[in-house]
Amino acid sequence: MVDTAALAPAIRWANSKALEILLQGDPVLIDVVPAKDLIPELKEHTILHAGPPIEWDRMCGPMRGAVAGVAVFEGWARDLDEAGVQASKGCFDFHPNHHFSAVGPMTGLTTCSQPLLVVENRATGNRAYCTSTRAWAK
Repeated sequence: MVDTAALAPAIRWANSKALEILLQGDPVLIDVVPAKDLIPELKEHTILHAGPPIEWDRMCGPMRGAVAGVAVFEGWARDLDEAGVQASKGCFDFHPNHHFSAVGPMTGLTTCSQPLLVVENRATGNRAYCTSTRAWAK
């Protein structure tokens, strides 16, 4: 069993350090670019998602629904039912967003034709990408 009381000081220090780093950031929106232009590994039938690596059979209902919806949006399936069947047969390649310096709201789904917001942290020079539901237009 883990002695959480003994870990409390280390947790407080780590939280304080994380907050310090966040507050020192200087995020600036610098562009909006199609995902396929920013993430070369993002090909047809590849879907990035929030959270750790996961396969279709372990996804929760909302994530499955989002996968089906994005498959229809991308034109990979005619309807949600067909998208679900394709997903269950392994037709889509799933990867976590964070493996590609990306994030996304809710289920975090990112596909090749979606526009991504490009945000640069001027304090450190690193960049990250995020989908925006307001930027979706095909």
